[in-house]
Amino acid sequence: MADSDQDSAQYAAAVDEYLTRAYEGDRRRELLNSEGWDPDFAAELADMGWYALAVPESQGGLGTPLSELGLVFMQLGRHLVVGPLLENILLPAMLQRPGDWESAPAIAAAVETGVPLALVDPGVTDDWADDYGSVTLKGQQLFGAVNAVRFARQASLLVVIADTGTGSAVCLVDPAEPGVRIEDVGSADPTTEFAHVVFDGVRANGVAPAGPTDDELVTRIRSWARILIACELSGVAQRSLERTVEYVGQREQFGRPIGSFQAVKHIAADMRMRWAGLHNLCLATLAEADRAPVADLDLLAATAKAHAAEAAVRVCEDAIQLHGGMGFTTESEVSWYYKHALALGGWYGEETELQLRIGAALLERGSSDHTADIDDSARDGGDHPTDRA
Repeated sequence: MADSDQDSAQYAAAVDEYLTRAYEGDRRRELLNSEGWDPDFAAELADMGWYALAVPESQGGLGTPLSELGLVFMQLGRHLVVGPLLENILLPAMLQRPGDWESAPAIAAAVETGVPLALVDPGVTDDWADDYGSVTLKGQQLFGAVNAVRFARQASLLVVIADTGTGSAVCLVDPAEPGVRIEDVGSADPTTEFAHVVFDGVRANGVAPAGPTDDELVTRIRSWARILIACELSGVAQRSLERTVEYVGQREQFGRPIGSFQAVKHIAADMRMRWAGLHNLCLATLAEADRAPVADLDLLAATAKAHAAEAAVRVCEDAIQLHGGMGFTTESEVSWYYKHALALGGWYGEETELQLRIGAALLERGSSDHTADIDDSARDGGDHPTDRA
């Protein structure tokens, strides 16, 4: 465990050092104004092996457990990095299974060159599912539409999670296939481009057999997306706090730094408390996630993401308040962080949606445990629990 923690810290320190040296300042501002995508920057990250961190060693990657990438995603959030980092780090690690996919070369290309993979997943929201869209798999053809897909227009491969009627299937689709239509969608998130994706009888390459194994893969993809997004939001909150502390220590009013005023101190203390709680929850989640059964992983991920969605947005809102009018301008970077927190907060569930999901899962688990107790009592010849009530 100590070696794992040390590796994770080293990866995060290397990412922090590079981004501080080569990304902060004018370059980041230029990339944020480029609508979240720059092929040269993506290729630069690919050359440094960032997308291969969690790819199995047998496929040419470093084989790093996904849990060790939590601190890396905190730094990605802290530096407000643009591009498909989630898709290009997570999906190759989840999908590189020898012999399973006809489109494996396209996945390898994403790792080696930085060209995006796009995750077309109607499951990013439950509350807005009717508006967001759906995809169904009939035979080996896909039908449906999803209204917001990250980096679909730039993608070399679409990773589609489709409903089969009896479960879910993970399908790989070439964006150039007949029947695929991709249209730009406006984005308020400065780090991300979105697109509307339509499938009209599209042939799906590399369809994994629908069944329990494929449903488990879908759950793991969604769970790790939630966990890594929670870590990224922790980094967003951390940087918003850091910038705010710097600002209130320098900005003067009535001949004193505004950070010396009690009301300002209280808000800053609340920001620190929210970020620290989120940071510690992410660390605790990462410590359990790798070895958690799929049902427990789903619950862990939902818990972390629910808290992150609320805490990070609250920290960013307080940052804007303490910056005053400057907080709403692009001259102050806290406005960028706030927009990103709002976008990530709803991606794979905002707090209320996930709290309902967590409650339903716990109630179902409690009901199953109660049924098991009754069955055990009957086998042992004891009184039925309801007879004792």
